[in-house]
Amino acid sequence: MKGNCLASHFMSRADLHLHTRHSKRSSEWLLRRLDVPASVSDPKALYSKLREAGMDFITFTDEDSLGGCLEIADRPGVFLSESVSALFPEDGCRVSLLVWGISESQHREIQQLRTNIYELQQYLCREEIAHGVASPLRGLEDRLRPIHLMRLALLFRHFEGVNGRDGSLITNVSHYLFDLRQEDIERFSSATGLIPTHAEPWVKVWFGGSDDHGGTTPGHAWTETTQVKDAAEFLKQLRTGNCEARGTSGSPLRTALETYQVAFSYAKERMAGHAASPTLRLVEKAFARFMEGKDPTTFTAGEKFAFLAQGIASGKIFELANPGPRSLWKELSNSLHEPAMRAELNKELKGVEEPSRRAFLMANMMASRLAYRLTLQFLQQLMEGRFLESIQMIGPVVPLVALLSPYLYAFRTPSRLRLREAATTVRKTIPPVLHNTKRAWFTDTLDDVNGVSTTIQRMSSQLVANGKFVEVMVSRNEVSVPGIPLKNFPPIGEFELPEYELQKLSFPPLLQIIDHLQSRNFTEVIISTPGPVGLAALGAARVLGLPTVGIYHTDFPEYVRILTEDGLMESLTWNYMHWFYSQMDMIYVNSDHYRRCWVERGIAPEKLRILPRGLDTGLFHPSKKNPDFWKKRGLREGEVGALYVGRVSREKNLDLFAAGMRRLLSSGVPVRPLIVGDGPYALMMKELLPEGIYTGSLHGDELAAAYASADLFVFPSTTDTFGNVVIEAQASGLPVIVSDVGGPKDLVNDSEDGFVTKGLDLEALTIAVKRLVVDPALREKMGVLARARVAERDWSLAARLFWEGSPE
Repeated sequence: MKGNCLASHFMSRADLHLHTRHSKRSSEWLLRRLDVPASVSDPKALYSKLREAGMDFITFTDEDSLGGCLEIADRPGVFLSESVSALFPEDGCRVSLLVWGISESQHREIQQLRTNIYELQQYLCREEIAHGVASPLRGLEDRLRPIHLMRLALLFRHFEGVNGRDGSLITNVSHYLFDLRQEDIERFSSATGLIPTHAEPWVKVWFGGSDDHGGTTPGHAWTETTQVKDAAEFLKQLRTGNCEARGTSGSPLRTALETYQVAFSYAKERMAGHAASPTLRLVEKAFARFMEGKDPTTFTAGEKFAFLAQGIASGKIFELANPGPRSLWKELSNSLHEPAMRAELNKELKGVEEPSRRAFLMANMMASRLAYRLTLQFLQQLMEGRFLESIQMIGPVVPLVALLSPYLYAFRTPSRLRLREAATTVRKTIPPVLHNTKRAWFTDTLDDVNGVSTTIQRMSSQLVANGKFVEVMVSRNEVSVPGIPLKNFPPIGEFELPEYELQKLSFPPLLQIIDHLQSRNFTEVIISTPGPVGLAALGAARVLGLPTVGIYHTDFPEYVRILTEDGLMESLTWNYMHWFYSQMDMIYVNSDHYRRCWVERGIAPEKLRILPRGLDTGLFHPSKKNPDFWKKRGLREGEVGALYVGRVSREKNLDLFAAGMRRLLSSGVPVRPLIVGDGPYALMMKELLPEGIYTGSLHGDELAAAYASADLFVFPSTTDTFGNVVIEAQASGLPVIVSDVGGPKDLVNDSEDGFVTKGLDLEALTIAVKRLVVDPALREKMGVLARARVAERDWSLAARLFWEGSPE
């Protein structure tokens, strides 16, 4: 279906799908709301561009209008055509039919019949009018369903095989769906009750068209026949199927620029009476530079002088100096003129030649910078208690989204789940292009010391070892995690969480993420965290129609309750968590406890699964015990080491751990607290528990030795949904003490391989620790059982189960 734009002496060509200013109704919701038409292209200018592109015959397919064609009807090679909004009478499902080579009287008759696609099809055949289905999958996100595709296959022979706006995915799926066999047609007839309207209905004819709206890509896709002498002969070749679709499928970046062109040209027409305005001239020049992929804020000295002179002559020079109220435009101007911003923009554009790519990079950077700037102002005012002022910062977000909407619409793709449903219904099989083979795993945290990072690193590396394609995606200024496939999107900025100063969150570049996922054909998005990176991933997946898999690693509402001691904040966090995870197609939780919690909060049980977990039972093993490991760090003879491993932070209830240790020590119990890890609570812990031995973060063999060389493991957290450190301690042969709140309780058989104590209960915790400290035989017995409980855990099996959880 591919070809070049050079005219052939042996073939005849026509772009059979493009629009002029006579297409009044835009297919984009936002443009319709703004009363922007589908196109503002001048028919005469398009005629010239099509001739330059090597088209032998010229036509336009304005929506339910011959207006564009009639403006050039007296020129050579022109025939009248239109795009017809045809409806299925059963349910009102809209389909776009292209009809070519018609008369004005036929146009009027077609418009009368278009509300019933069956009657319209009969008329077109009776009148021997060339016609075909445009972009047959474009309605999948609306009312179009597989049953409609079956009806179309029975009704029509011609389908658009190359569309200048559709991406390669839609093109490939379209060809697959209508690459039919005789038995498919028989099945369609049985399902719909329709009889095929043409001979050999399983054989389809493909035509091509640019679907140009902005006058930027006419002739980039076309239909080709053997060389003919006139339009009538070309249409005859088209009707009989002696034609082929040629050219290139669409690019989101080109389509977005086309939409910008339509919107700007329309706005310029509406403001024709203000043509003398220096501001308008400045905006027009900036827009032209943007469309060419050039910095829209950089002007030559001559251009600047011309703007100044024109402003003085018109008396409107003061428009340029008027600062106006706080607005999107003021924020944008301030951002663009920062030296650091300009330097970064120049760096980003270096070596990029394609104008549409350069324009995209500029739009991404400018919009991301502005959004980050507004977000920081919003958070600052919120933290200062200026709630009403913070709400006002939401105002500029609306026009910001409007400015980006051409890109968001251009990248928008029908849901892969809908496409798979169409394929399994229509063809009974799924094409390779829809197999779920490339998965992107997003997280706000990766190189931090926590269970989320550990799980992602181990699972992703094992998936790669199993021969699967997965890429972990983060947004950090610096990140270094060897051994896993990693994509880092440098953040627009970073900010600290209140009450959790050492935990930084990044502000990721949304458009860049969307572009990466689309251009590299990812098929699923896995989201481990509900922070800014997780939100960006969710937004990108929605735009691209990708299925989403969420993992609920952390009990964030409990975190917030502990950190803020505010019930309202906990409730708001629950509301946000519910909204976020309810957007997912599937959710992994770490235990039955959390599965029940989500079901009680309204998540459908069939969406919830238990996350498969692995463990390196060779690394974490009792044989790694080294009596000198803790002795050389200060453990004295006769002392029993009570170990904690994990992030040193308040939400882990380490104040309870410290209080329990102090109580035992004051009563003469020979226990020694051992703390492995780091975090925002480390200095406070050393003040609360100076008797402890603190190692900081450990990894690999050192961490394994720290586990195996201790005597028991204490994990008082009530916020963890699983507890990697718990099973690592068990694998190392340690009895484990956990609370009865959260996921870790499901990892311990109370009083068999450890103790499950009442959450946040100091008395219960100290009793359990004391029992193990004073009874070496009990420690040994429980340690053996703990090891046996986890000995069969395996990362290879866990990774296989995790991958198979989403259908390929």
